[in-house]
Amino acid sequence: MSLSTSYAVSDDHGAFLSRAAVGPRELRLCLAPAVISAVVFVACVPYVRVPLPASPAFVAVYNAVSILNDLTTAVILFGQFNILRSRALLLLASGYLFASLISVVQLLTFPGMFSATGLLGAGSQTALWLCVLWHGGFPLVVIFYALFHDSGREVATTPRLAIASAVIAVIGAVFLCWFAATWGTENGRMLPPMLDANGFTPWQRVVNLADVILVVGAFVLLSARRRHSLLNLWLMVVMGYWFCDITLSSYLNGGRYDLGFYAGRIYGALAASFVLAVLVLENSRLYRRLAIAASRLKERATELLRANEALQSEIVSRKRAEEGLRQAQAELARVGRINAMGELTSSLANEVNHPIGAIMMNAETCLRWLSHEVPNVEEARTTASMIVKDGRRAAGTVTRMQQLFDKGAPLREAVDVNDVIREMIVLLRGEAARYAVSIRAELMEGPAAIAGDRVQLQQVLMNLMINGIEAMNDADGTRELTIKSQRAENGQVTVSVSDTGVGLPPLPVNQIFNAFFTTKPHSVGIGLSISRSIVEGHGGHLWATNNSSRGADFHLSLPIEGPPPAHHGL
Repeated sequence: MSLSTSYAVSDDHGAFLSRAAVGPRELRLCLAPAVISAVVFVACVPYVRVPLPASPAFVAVYNAVSILNDLTTAVILFGQFNILRSRALLLLASGYLFASLISVVQLLTFPGMFSATGLLGAGSQTALWLCVLWHGGFPLVVIFYALFHDSGREVATTPRLAIASAVIAVIGAVFLCWFAATWGTENGRMLPPMLDANGFTPWQRVVNLADVILVVGAFVLLSARRRHSLLNLWLMVVMGYWFCDITLSSYLNGGRYDLGFYAGRIYGALAASFVLAVLVLENSRLYRRLAIAASRLKERATELLRANEALQSEIVSRKRAEEGLRQAQAELARVGRINAMGELTSSLANEVNHPIGAIMMNAETCLRWLSHEVPNVEEARTTASMIVKDGRRAAGTVTRMQQLFDKGAPLREAVDVNDVIREMIVLLRGEAARYAVSIRAELMEGPAAIAGDRVQLQQVLMNLMINGIEAMNDADGTRELTIKSQRAENGQVTVSVSDTGVGLPPLPVNQIFNAFFTTKPHSVGIGLSISRSIVEGHGGHLWATNNSSRGADFHLSLPIEGPPPAHHGL
């Protein structure tokens, strides 16, 4: 038996008649036919020997009902044994099969049914002895069933082999009973006669009394079981009806076709029907439960299908959202640069105007030197050199603005950190003057080259310096922006930007690096987020701390590329 079947059987004791518990309702249902049978039995006893017309057809109907009912019951019980593998259930199914087959043989050998003396070599005693063996063999099987019921032992072989062996054994037992009832009764070879010309002999009372004892013994053993199942309860009812059958038709009556004979056979037909009826009702109940379970399973499958469709739709939507988020993040970096440039437009315009103004002034000076009666070429050459220098400065400023808007991949080149700091100090000098902020630089000695994008590093440093300058707008006292660079022990260069402003907000420090977080009324809040992304993209780290006195310190660390290559003369 598979694991799933074992679990289902052990988990639902009420699914089979042999395991169903007995409740008050089932007890009342079994007591009703038992009480009725007792009342009818008592009413029939005074008239048990009243002769009635002979009716072989009645015997045929009785045997046919017993054959069909017992055989159907045996098939159903064999089916349940195939699931439960109970040794007791196999014995009981074999007992019902024995009762069905021997009933067939008894019908064929009954005198006056198909021939005067019966078929299959039957003698005058064959049908009687077959009836005795029939009514004694089945209670004997029930006794063994009751003995094995509480043990819970299972058959070790496969169900098919066990059922085949049981069927063969039952056929053999029926054959032995037929042989003993035919050959053994001829001239009293083995079995004594139970019928003579005057009616039943004393032996008939003795052997039928043995059947009655077996029936009573089976009833007592069933009632004495520690655990009563619904099948055991109905078998007790069956044994009660068999007691009435044997007592009325074979022990108290005077012979065939009297009132006791007919009444007993009716009891026998009913006894063969009780367990079958309960099994059929049980199967109907099981089919109903199966239909309900199938319906619930179908509903559950439909719910799961809908949930799966919703989940798949959610997954697709999430993938689209993630793709949109990736695109938005890519666009956000570019928008951040644009926003930073928007905030610095006035400063950049001033910075561009400075070299242009100088160019204009130097050009006029150069023209004046050349317009003299004796042109001063040397002074004009010096002034022209200053014009070229200012022009290059303006061109560099414009180039940096273009690179901030460029969406292409960042360039990697050797960049001197100190040079970037100096350039940003020059670039933001006008912005610092507008806020009355002085800029102080404490730079390390010697060059410290890193591999990076010069424009992006300028953007990071510019953003940190502007934030520091604006943080001191409402601060009292000295307004000073300090920029330091120094080498760290782990092969990195560290740059810090310190201000004397209002300091960091009273929040977790990492929160200020989140996108769209800002404390400024006219800021998008993506500058620090983009700055951290740029620094981390260069293999570095960006963090912030509160200054020990006042203001805030922003630190960034970048890996040093290595010492610049030595220049050898020719």
